Amino acid sequence: MDRLQVSVTTAQWQGKPYTVVALAGETDLTTVDRLREALTSPVRHGARLLIADLSGLGFMDSAGVRTVLQAVRAAREWGGRLALASPQPVVARVLLLMDVAELVPVYASVAAAARGMIGGDAAAGDTAAGEPREV
Repeated sequence: MDRLQVSVTTAQWQGKPYTVVALAGETDLTTVDRLREALTSPVRHGARLLIADLSGLGFMDSAGVRTVLQAVRAAREWGGRLALASPQPVVARVLLLMDVAELVPVYASVAAAARGMIGGDAAAGDTAAGEPREV
């Protein structure tokens, strides 16, 4: 059984498309290749706004965080943006301890991420692991 499951969907907010990569399971050194592919493939294929839904992710170690940050950099190089959404408490704590919100926006929900990335409007209390910042 895969320790990391991935599903990709597209949606729209105010008529603007975004891609959601839902992650479930765990991400660590043994799953970072799959994580990297999941987070970079949509942008390589034309997606410009990517939201990683972490609500199903029960564990992330420093290798996973490093891979997320590499994906943020790759998205920028390809003209896209990446945000994180809905981290479970354990994952949110890792993101907080590693100051990830300084480099990539982390939102409390996919809806808040879509509002924040597309409309620049994340209502108070809609963020997780710090205030969202421009990617």
